[in-house]
Amino acid sequence: MSAMETAQQAIDLILHQGLRETKARHSNVLKLEKTIPGQQNKQGAIAMYRSKAQMAKSWGTIYTSKEAVYDNYTNSTHWTPNVFNYLTYTDAAKHYVKGAKEQNLSQINTLVVDVDYRDVEERQAKFAEVWDTAMLDVQFMPTLILATQKGYHIYYVFDEPVFVRRHANGKLPAVRAAKAIAKSLKQYYAQKLPAVDVTCNSFGVFRVPRPDNIEYFEPKMTVDFQALMTWSINFVNAQRVAKSNQTKRPVKARGVRRQIDQPWFQALINQTDIDQNVGYGRHNTIFTLALACYSSNVSQAQCFDILDEFNSNLNHPLATQHVQKVIRDAYSGQFHAASREYVNALLETWVPDADRRVYLQCSQTTWYKYAKPRTERVNSHVHEWQADLMAYFNQRIFQDNNWFTKTSLRHISKELNICLGSLTKALNKLIDQGLVYREKGHGRQATMFATRSSLLQHAMALKQVQRLNYWLMVARCLGPTEQLLALQRFSLTSDRNTTEFEQLRLVDTG
Repeated sequence: MSAMETAQQAIDLILHQGLRETKARHSNVLKLEKTIPGQQNKQGAIAMYRSKAQMAKSWGTIYTSKEAVYDNYTNSTHWTPNVFNYLTYTDAAKHYVKGAKEQNLSQINTLVVDVDYRDVEERQAKFAEVWDTAMLDVQFMPTLILATQKGYHIYYVFDEPVFVRRHANGKLPAVRAAKAIAKSLKQYYAQKLPAVDVTCNSFGVFRVPRPDNIEYFEPKMTVDFQALMTWSINFVNAQRVAKSNQTKRPVKARGVRRQIDQPWFQALINQTDIDQNVGYGRHNTIFTLALACYSSNVSQAQCFDILDEFNSNLNHPLATQHVQKVIRDAYSGQFHAASREYVNALLETWVPDADRRVYLQCSQTTWYKYAKPRTERVNSHVHEWQADLMAYFNQRIFQDNNWFTKTSLRHISKELNICLGSLTKALNKLIDQGLVYREKGHGRQATMFATRSSLLQHAMALKQVQRLNYWLMVARCLGPTEQLLALQRFSLTSDRNTTEFEQLRLVDTG
């Protein structure tokens, strides 16, 4: 299967039956939907954008059929993979798209994790680390990984779309559940990959699959929504237990009630060098500060005065209309207050190390202090050594172009500057968790190390080789009939998509 057909297969898998198969007008495909009993003719809509700059301005195109998407996806960079009930334009020229909000969702097809690095070189060097994290403790594997300009978009596609239904009380339970799962996914990634954008919209705009950006695609690796929800609940419970075990006696604070009176608000609003940076940029900062004003009963006009002055003091300010739009969104009533998770991320990104003694108030009377960065500490935690070891093994395996690497503990200790005692402790924990496999060498032979991701990739490759040998044996025994020639083509290629296409050619369609 060609790269073009692979991209179209990925698009079709993600969209499910959320759009019509053919265009309503000027279609180049023979229309058969009305003649097929029980055929669904869904009237959903998605938006696609031709560049990141146009996406930032909501300058896009609305599509309501897969045929139209296939005709235009190669000229687009971003899209909304989840389907909306309808989308409209805000101008007569039909440039600016409106309606891509969670309240307007028709069906949820996928959840996407956004990982950003500094540049392309770091992105390529970190792929093994991203792949190892993407497996979610080997319970789930991603369906699709797309390369972005400086990172990856990791798709977990549901085997069946999650249809959004509004209850009598106006709530959307499916959206609420999907948002909780998406939050768990981003938190899980953030524990292992600092480059994860935890602030991105779970049902927003992401890269569209194209022949030039697909790093990995396995159509069989779709995810069951209920199973992923169970994983998310277990993850949240484990986080709560871990947090309760680490919680120390809180320090009391008096008289601090409103969010705008809290120290983190003053710490952020006094910064002037906030710019675009791994998702925690000017938009997120202004939105968080606006939510703090909203929760503190500050009028919208007064909030604009405060944040307009803040924006004017920035070295690279936003346009005034963007500030007004962000404030309107914050005061729309969809949100209650600034999220501690977002505040934490913004402080760690923009507050200088010298001012890191800023406390984050998690309630009216409880404060938490930020831990010192690792560069300022003499000792490291075991989980930090574990992260160093995983990155080291992934890099060595990638350089060796194999599924394992051979080295010694003394060499690792010297390379990572870890004492043997700490190294052994961290390594044993990784082995107990099933993240690393070790086979000790005999005599002077070096020890062999492999990671969980490299073992899985090796197992998939072995399965392909065994299948190839089987079909070659069948061909030699029965002779070169037409079917066996197809089977030989099926066996001699390592492209999994091509093998599926050849299999379909052998099916008697009548």
